[in-house]
Amino acid sequence: MHGYFTGVDRAWRAHRLPRQFAESKINALFIACEAPDGPNGRVMWTNIDELLDVVAARIEEPLPEGRVVAVAHSGAHRTLATWLDEERIDTIVLVDALYGEMPKFREWLDSNAGRRLIDAAALTRRWSEQLHAALPDTLVFDRFPPPRAGKLRGARSARVVYVRSQHDHMRLVTGGIALPMLLRALQLPIVEDASRKAPIRAL
Repeated sequence: MHGYFTGVDRAWRAHRLPRQFAESKINALFIACEAPDGPNGRVMWTNIDELLDVVAARIEEPLPEGRVVAVAHSGAHRTLATWLDEERIDTIVLVDALYGEMPKFREWLDSNAGRRLIDAAALTRRWSEQLHAALPDTLVFDRFPPPRAGKLRGARSARVVYVRSQHDHMRLVTGGIALPMLLRALQLPIVEDASRKAPIRAL
């Protein structure tokens, strides 16, 4: 989900999301949905089941079974906060999106041993530092590795991952380095021979 001062269509193009999803090489169905475009913007999707039902209807075929992962940048934390009671979400990826809501995410994580939290922080580092100081099993990275490394080593097997980002708030989602690496940290199959130019259809 996108952050403030943009919309899903603009973020899809300007952030080059299809290319970044392809770069991740993970075997997944990516859904980009509308989120608040500013502090006074409305949360469009307060129930993930409704969102998935709409997507299934639009693509006219059943959605694949498997993990449901929520990825939120910046102000999308407001939408994500309405989904924390959803049992089907087993992994949350916060992309500079932890704004003083540590207890909510700690409670979500503690309520099920199978859940995972992946967090990359730039502007939100002071809150992320507080959260992960209370989570001793956090695998901490002091920065994203160089692009040639391709991944956060060991992150796929860790339950909690925290990256102190050297990339700023917007470069996290536009730079083409951080987002694919965060996606590769998901416990999802990697398709090594995936085409990086494969089209991803917009609804």
